[in-house]
Amino acid sequence: MTANLMRLSGAPIARRIDGGMDMHRQQQMQHQLQLQQQQQRSTARLPANQVHPMNQMRFGEVLRSRRDSDLSTTSSSSTAATPQQQQYQQQQQQSDNSGAQSPRKRNRNRKKRTDKNTPRSLQTELEAMRSYINKIVQQYVGSEQQLPQELVFKGDYGDLETHARRLVAAGYGRIVEEEIRVNRKNNRQAFITMSTDRETLERDGIVLLPVARRYAFEGDTVRAFVLNVGAAVSKTTDASSGAIIGGKGSLSLAEDEELSDETESQDSDDDSVTVIASDNCPKAFVIAIVKQTELRQIVGNISFTNPTKLCDDELFYKFRPFDLRMPMVYIPQASCAAHLGGKQIDEVCGLLYLAHILETDSNGHCIAELVQPLGRVGDLDSELKAILFHNSLRDIVPYEERFNKMYADAAPAVTADDLVNRRDMRKSCVFTIDPLTARDLDDALSIEKISENEFEVGVHISDVSHYLQENSELDNIVKERSTSIYLANEVIHMLPKTLCFRCSLLPGEDKYSFSVFWRMDGQGKQLGKPAFTRSIINSCSQFAYEHAQKIIDYPSEPFTEDDFPNILNGFTVNDIVQRVTWLHGIASNMRTKRFDNGALTINNAKVRFTLDPLEGEPIGFEIEQQREANHMIEEFMLLANQAVAKFIHDAFPKIAVLRNHPPPLTKSLRSLREKLQAHGLDLDYSSSKALQASMQKICQEAADPVAMSACLSQLLMKPMARATYICSDGKTEPSDLWHYALSIPIYTHFTSPIRRYPDVMVHRLLAAGLNYCTAPERTPEELHHLTKIANDRKYNAKQAGDDSSNLFFKRYVSNRQVVYMRAVVMEIFQHMMNVVTLESGHVISINYKMQRVLIDTHNAPNFILVAERNLKQPPYKLQFLSVVPIRLIIWDGKLTGFLLTHDQRQKGPNMEHPSSRKDKKQQQQQQPARNNNKLIKNVHIRNVQQQAQEQQRLRRQQQQQRMLALQKNSS
Repeated sequence: MTANLMRLSGAPIARRIDGGMDMHRQQQMQHQLQLQQQQQRSTARLPANQVHPMNQMRFGEVLRSRRDSDLSTTSSSSTAATPQQQQYQQQQQQSDNSGAQSPRKRNRNRKKRTDKNTPRSLQTELEAMRSYINKIVQQYVGSEQQLPQELVFKGDYGDLETHARRLVAAGYGRIVEEEIRVNRKNNRQAFITMSTDRETLERDGIVLLPVARRYAFEGDTVRAFVLNVGAAVSKTTDASSGAIIGGKGSLSLAEDEELSDETESQDSDDDSVTVIASDNCPKAFVIAIVKQTELRQIVGNISFTNPTKLCDDELFYKFRPFDLRMPMVYIPQASCAAHLGGKQIDEVCGLLYLAHILETDSNGHCIAELVQPLGRVGDLDSELKAILFHNSLRDIVPYEERFNKMYADAAPAVTADDLVNRRDMRKSCVFTIDPLTARDLDDALSIEKISENEFEVGVHISDVSHYLQENSELDNIVKERSTSIYLANEVIHMLPKTLCFRCSLLPGEDKYSFSVFWRMDGQGKQLGKPAFTRSIINSCSQFAYEHAQKIIDYPSEPFTEDDFPNILNGFTVNDIVQRVTWLHGIASNMRTKRFDNGALTINNAKVRFTLDPLEGEPIGFEIEQQREANHMIEEFMLLANQAVAKFIHDAFPKIAVLRNHPPPLTKSLRSLREKLQAHGLDLDYSSSKALQASMQKICQEAADPVAMSACLSQLLMKPMARATYICSDGKTEPSDLWHYALSIPIYTHFTSPIRRYPDVMVHRLLAAGLNYCTAPERTPEELHHLTKIANDRKYNAKQAGDDSSNLFFKRYVSNRQVVYMRAVVMEIFQHMMNVVTLESGHVISINYKMQRVLIDTHNAPNFILVAERNLKQPPYKLQFLSVVPIRLIIWDGKLTGFLLTHDQRQKGPNMEHPSSRKDKKQQQQQQPARNNNKLIKNVHIRNVQQQAQEQQRLRRQQQQQRMLALQKNSS
């Protein structure tokens, strides 16, 4: 126990030649254990920022223990060194003084890492499986009760079914067949759904070892044994299980450490794996894989260097997948000849490839073959291409030129035949309000005052279905694309670009549209049923949200034509100002009523980048602001979607295309409520209305409302379900159609047909319901299939957009080398914590081992203590919702967060203003011009390595000086 304690605390353990422990070292460890036990008994509940005196003593004890250990190790090694060792030490010292790392040391490091990854035998894998199964069953029955011999697993993989049946007969659990889900950030964790009822409190089964899930991939259907929910839990997190971590003098890792997320199966049977349990989920193991997912193609990077020897002496190259749910993948060297050709060594490093998984061998190694190259790591276009492939969007390719030519010419003039069944709105005051850079203008608004307190409000949506005929060649392509893809630097359109331009409601042009009209009073109360009609409009102006917001903020301002874009069709500035004012007043009342009726909104930050016009690199960013002008447009779009949903479902109850949002996971909300209650906060999730009210109350009463909102939004996104498109066939219960977040009985998407194919299908249903055309030909079975495609495409497109945003943020940080931000603590674990940056909304993991400050984790996950290496400043406490300054850098290709030292905090590093071009200019003046990103990265890495080597040399000198001083005193 004491040896484990000191190993966790970071202090190396001195060993005698005979393998025993040095007596002096043993006394030190016993003394530290006594201090920790004393602290554990005496620790009381202190205020958030107050640190128990014993904790400060613990920092001192550990530091003295580390110094004593370093001195003892240095002294013993110097006195016992052979002449050859002394010669090598002199060479090493000279190498340190020269600031270079010796080839001999590099080889030794490489050998050490290779030893770590030496594959285990099949027998060792089986032993890990047996150990895991027996351990989780023993934990279930309790450590004080001996497990019956017949329930101890001693067989092989073929005996898993029989053993699982014995456990079921003993009443320990049950056997299920379900899809398996792998933790997106930790592929050693996997979950098995135990109930599809989102309101149940039954927790999912959890598998904590890759071999124990038989190396199943995300989406595989497995046959598994799941223990009952019991009182047994994993290792306790008392003081004896914590450690003092960090205190690094430089940005470097130990020889056997990695910051990467690589989790190979052969390293996964460590005892610490069993403490990763999530919310005390019942433990499980997989008996067999019943059905493999078809998603066997993955994207990752590979360097055709340093092949690894696995089974049968065959050599493999490592392939690191983008998807962190996947373990390290191995590519046979023999199969790579066609991809290598006669390329030089620098041409085969850091390449992006698409690979196909072939098998998982008996030792847990994923074996794959390369399919096609995607480019090079660091090249922006290549990385964006890899993102599309990674998110199953590889088939989204540019349209053939013939489709663009179909709509390249100017639209023909409107004829009398075109006005049949269309309301002519070309003489009315209709205008668009969109983001400043928007090009696809789907929607427009109009409002006319009928009497003193009666208005006619119109929402006009581009009539894409006028051009896109059902089951045409183009329609069959569009339905497979299903959505536009919004990346950080471009939009990949669902429609051909010329058709997008043809349908966009640009000012001064006749455009076909589909309109919804309401009669309502100034409070937003509807004075009758909505009316639907095809129409034709000619927008008089293209406003941006900023222009509308200016009117909302200063309604009495005497605006002129210079304040807004061109206003056409004989209308004036006052005409637009008056109508925006009316619309805003009505929308504000509608929004208030909507939230009174139970609507819920969770605000997640959306980052928009400023790009260098020549190189396309990010030079700044900002969070998109949702102001009253945005809310005004949102209210009328929601109202139109809801009205159309009711109409098409009444007209076609079996083939209506709707939008459903299920309730959140009750068990996850309960866990979040318990977490908040521990900090004196109450979360009521009995309904969407109660949840919205709780969120507002918690944020308003918080000391830092911005930090509270950022943290709470991230935590609430986890239990929320994804909204999905559905076909109404077979949906007989009100809950089948209910939209939880909007708290309304029925909803669809009607307002964005240029970028969403389900909206086009809804337009066709609406036209058929108004007897403009025959009913759509597609059957309910076809519509179920199309809505599934739409759901998959929408999710994949969103993931691709998020991945591209993260890529650009990483490049922004890399180009600046370091970025300072404020962050709020969201989750604390034994070895790391997650924080949310307040300036950008990113979730950043802070690895304790990488920190220059010391971190005491004995009280994790409740809180950690942070202290300086020199202990000149008292430790401070970080816990859930603490706000702390951090610095961000790119290390090993990953966005990495660091806590600031006292000196860094005293200097008061200016928190980066995302869009500050002045800082960018200063940075360019300070750094020489570079030709490409590769050179920037190489220079940065070289500087970091030189700094690390210099600091290591200084530490060795200080150790030698302290050793000489001790020797002098003792003599």
